[in-house]
Amino acid sequence: MPDFLRSHRKGPLARLGYHLLDLVSYECAYLLGPARNELFFNSGYLPLAADFAPPPGMEAEAHAAMMYHFVARTHPAEAGAAPMPRRILDVGCGPGGGLLYMQGLYPRARLCGTERAAAARRLARRSLPGARILSPRAALPGPFDLVTGVGTPTYIGLPSFLELFAPQLTPGGVISLSGGYRRGDHQRLRRQLEGAAGPAGLRLLSYRDIAPATFAALQADIPRREATLQRLPRPLRTYARRWADLPGTPEYEEYRQGLRCDFAAVLQKI
Repeated sequence: MPDFLRSHRKGPLARLGYHLLDLVSYECAYLLGPARNELFFNSGYLPLAADFAPPPGMEAEAHAAMMYHFVARTHPAEAGAAPMPRRILDVGCGPGGGLLYMQGLYPRARLCGTERAAAARRLARRSLPGARILSPRAALPGPFDLVTGVGTPTYIGLPSFLELFAPQLTPGGVISLSGGYRRGDHQRLRRQLEGAAGPAGLRLLSYRDIAPATFAALQADIPRREATLQRLPRPLRTYARRWADLPGTPEYEEYRQGLRCDFAAVLQKI
């Protein structure tokens, strides 16, 4: 769920209510909201890499596609684990933009994505007729050489993410992920990944603070996000404004003050 909901210290009934609101919000975003016309649902990454080339139709969301370029190519290569995957799993694939972009990076790879929102799964299947788009509860057609997670590890929890998907890797396979927390602690997150990596049969190759890159993408994308917000019903705009980290929200101020904890990590199966 959005971090401003997750961080609320309420009782179990209130947290259940927030969780249900989050589930409904995601489903409605893809079913009725502006997200149904977009390929990505991530914060983005800037600047663009020199070898980044978005396919036709992704130009307006180049910053979001760049996040997948960073996760699937740049960061693993810089960590010494440049993948040439034959099978790729994107956990929390949304409407399929990340898989569509990785299809261009690795045209011979077989693609699989998991997504909890049924409306998003339908959109992804429409964009990627050759990919397997599954519910999180479905059996996975692994093993995979590359497992990506953009934002999703934050929702699942880092130890749980590694525990769930390390068994899906081939020997030498790579998990490359990104996520973010409000007022997080990079040292604590790195220790958390290192502590969970060993029992999962992984080693942490690289951990990186990417908040400057995600904030740069947010600033560049503000006009598009504001225009999208105006297409929502008025009662939903305050909630959506915080979800989108727009100016005037506590989320934006934390970015501006350098308090946001956005990160990326690369782990390899031993």
